[in-house]
Amino acid sequence: MIRITAQNARSLAPMANTRRPPKFDTTDAVAIISGERKQRFSLERELALIGLITWMHFPTRPDLVSMGQVVGAANFFLSLSQAKRAHLVRENPLFSQEVFARALVGFPLGDTFRLEFESLYNEMVNIFEIIDFFMMCPFERRPSLLKALHFIEEGGFVAKEVQEREKKEYKRSAATLKKSWVSHVVAGPFIWSAESLGFEKLIRRSPDETKTINEVGRFLDTPDRVADFFGVAKFCQDRLISRLDPRSRSRFKFVKFPPKVASVEMELPEFDEGQIAILKTYQAPKLIGEVG
Repeated sequence: MIRITAQNARSLAPMANTRRPPKFDTTDAVAIISGERKQRFSLERELALIGLITWMHFPTRPDLVSMGQVVGAANFFLSLSQAKRAHLVRENPLFSQEVFARALVGFPLGDTFRLEFESLYNEMVNIFEIIDFFMMCPFERRPSLLKALHFIEEGGFVAKEVQEREKKEYKRSAATLKKSWVSHVVAGPFIWSAESLGFEKLIRRSPDETKTINEVGRFLDTPDRVADFFGVAKFCQDRLISRLDPRSRSRFKFVKFPPKVASVEMELPEFDEGQIAILKTYQAPKLIGEVG
C-alpha cells in the first residue's frame, strides 16, 4: 500500500505535462478496457480499470473516482524505473506535476482508500444480493425492489446450513438495503458480474495497494476474462432494467455500453421451495386511506 506524503512528493522528478486529465467516463472506461478504443497514452487502460473499480465503490462520488485514478497513477509511478517515469510524465496527463500537487492539497478522504474500500464491504454485499434477487426471481412473481428488500430481510439468501438461532446475524433491515440500492444501483451490474465470475479479489483492490498493480495487469492480459466481465455486466443490466418500474428506469442513469460489448448470458439458479415460500409472505404496502 502507498500513501501520498511529502516524502513521496519530493521524490517525483520535474514534470513537463500540463494537460488536465479528462473526467472519468464509465462508457469510455469500458471501451478502453475492453479494447474497443485504443489507449492514447501509456497506462491509460490500467488506470481506466482502477477508475472503474473505484467507481463501483463510489458511483455517486466523481471526485473520489478521479482521486482513485490519481492515487493509482502514483502507485504505478513509484513502481517504475526513472527512465519509464520520465516517459509517463511527458505522455500521460494523470502523471503531471499539477495533478499530483492537487492530490496532495485536496485529498478528499480522511484516511487511505484501502480503509474506505473495506468499510464499503457491506454495501457491496447488499447491492449484490438485491441484484441477485432481480436476476433470479421468476418473472411471473413480478420482481420489485420492495419484494427484494422483504426477501433479503427475511433471510432469503441465508444458507440452509445456518442454524435458525444464528440467521438473525445474516439479516439486514429494509432501510439499510434501500440505502445501498440508491447509492450503488448503477454500479450493481458490474459488482454482480465480478462476484459471479470470481473477480471479487480484483474489485476489492484499492488504488493505494501495491498489489493492485499486479492484479490489474493479470486481468488486462486475459482478453477472454475482460470480455466475460463486461458481457455479463451488460446481460445483468439489461435484465435488471427490463424488470424495473418506469420510475426507477428514469431515475437512475445506467451505463451505456460501447456497441462492441456483447451480452454474455449467465445460467441462473432457480429459487427453491423455501425461497418461494418467503416470497409468498410479501404483502404490498397499503395506500393511505385504503380500508382493511
